[in-house]
Amino acid sequence: MAKQTIGVNVKPPENGGRRLVITDIHGCAKTFDKLLNKVGLNDDDQLFLLGDFINRGPRSKQVVDQVLGLNEEGYNVFSLMGNHEETLLHLMYESPQELRMLLKSRNSLGLLNEKGLVRSRFVRFFRGLAYYYKLEDHFLVHAGFNMKIDKPLSDVHAMCWMRNFSATKPFKGRTVLFGHSPTKYSKIVKQVEDNSSSICLDNGCSHTYLGKEYGGLICFDMDSRELVRQKNVDQ
Repeated sequence: MAKQTIGVNVKPPENGGRRLVITDIHGCAKTFDKLLNKVGLNDDDQLFLLGDFINRGPRSKQVVDQVLGLNEEGYNVFSLMGNHEETLLHLMYESPQELRMLLKSRNSLGLLNEKGLVRSRFVRFFRGLAYYYKLEDHFLVHAGFNMKIDKPLSDVHAMCWMRNFSATKPFKGRTVLFGHSPTKYSKIVKQVEDNSSSICLDNGCSHTYLGKEYGGLICFDMDSRELVRQKNVDQ
């Protein structure tokens, strides 16, 4: 298996496009589609997706197909590895039966073909995911960075799995945008208004049971600082 890409530097869009961030879609394809329509995604924009495309919501296959479709249509989409994608890749090679049981419990059997194997186009997509993006003014990652070690950009496990990441000052002069930990919408708004050094954009789209402060999919414009929220329409 080819070595996974860890980090990628991304330059700003050339034609005045926006830099948009969405995280933790979790199989909520209809919600994702509505959110993209709300923000009016165009081919000058850069769209950053911070992992966890699959599981929990009822339409994991459709979400991945949507992302692949955007790539094929020429949109500038930059996708990251989440812990759910990393788990799928691990189990795919180490324990296919366990993977099937996991995907069944997570409403995601559509990711498998008629032979019970992960569809080849999805494997290529997951294996091509980076762990972080470095922009001029931001770092983008699924879960966070391990700030307790000398080289935080080397700990890929933390990038997918750590909880409750926070940075008291800009990491290498950049704000960190991340997901993975469902966060109240009012807290996300406050982090943006306060220009926090780290902002969690995961509003728990698949966690509608947590109440009205959760259950939304968020798009954040890095330049205008605008938040656009779409309530879950998949569940």
